[in-house]
Amino acid sequence: MGTIDNSTEFDFNVDENQTDNVQQPEPQSQSTPSSPQSPVRAQPQIPGDMAPFIVLCGPPASGKSMVLKSLASYLYQSGLGYTIAANTTLLNTAKYQEDCAYFDSIIGDPDTRMPNTVDYLMADIIDNGGNVVAHFLEAPGEDFFSLNNAAQEPNIQFKGYLEKVAQISSDKPRKVIYIMLLDLDSATSFRNNPSLRDKYEKKMTKLYNRFVLHHPSRVILLYNKVDIPRQGLWANSNGCSNPKAVIEDAQQNYPHLFFKKKFLFWDVENYSFLPFCTGSYPDDGSYTASGPAYPAALWKEITKQLW
Repeated sequence: MGTIDNSTEFDFNVDENQTDNVQQPEPQSQSTPSSPQSPVRAQPQIPGDMAPFIVLCGPPASGKSMVLKSLASYLYQSGLGYTIAANTTLLNTAKYQEDCAYFDSIIGDPDTRMPNTVDYLMADIIDNGGNVVAHFLEAPGEDFFSLNNAAQEPNIQFKGYLEKVAQISSDKPRKVIYIMLLDLDSATSFRNNPSLRDKYEKKMTKLYNRFVLHHPSRVILLYNKVDIPRQGLWANSNGCSNPKAVIEDAQQNYPHLFFKKKFLFWDVENYSFLPFCTGSYPDDGSYTASGPAYPAALWKEITKQLW
């Protein structure tokens, strides 16, 4: 697989000490069934264990929720000995608890889609013995790239909970996989907006420099919605027929996201690249899940990086 050398850190005049100017969620006043007397916590509470994290990174509408749903349904049906269940401890807001309950209720139905209103969702990957072997974290797209603040985005700080995910201050950093969605063909159309695409690339490079470069972390570059380009010529919901064209398209649009790390005298790829399709979305609002090839390949790559 051809790659573009990106072994050096990029300086985009980012002030790492500036205050994050992304608007924080407003605290909600309603109580929750689990803790009716406690104040509602609207900021993520990251578990303090050392279980690895898989973090979905991408702008709004890039398909993060459906990637997680696709993988969950695949594991439910695969018989591989793993399940995914929502973790209700991330937030204690009523909406988060409702989103967790809905996620758990639809895992067994591959043709049910996630709503577009999910903000945060943390799900645990659990083995046959009931052990949590990894946490899967989806956060609002604005936490990674805000379309409303696109002009300032490369200089906006990432949310503080990402520091806790990586445990950067710890002597033993947590292993993390960052799944970066290469959003080219959503309604926002990063493909047709080079300026917006450049800013997204710079923001993801900032994430790489901050949370990956000097830590035991890896990146999966996920070309989601791969069935859309060229009217489905390269791929459909059952599989990718022209992977060479797909990766060349990704490298052309995001040349600096094909990261490498220095290891002794060699440049070692610090990424994996995968095409992905969650399914078909007809205009009538229905949804049909993709075939198992895509989530199977993603799960294989995740397990290769984790264990």
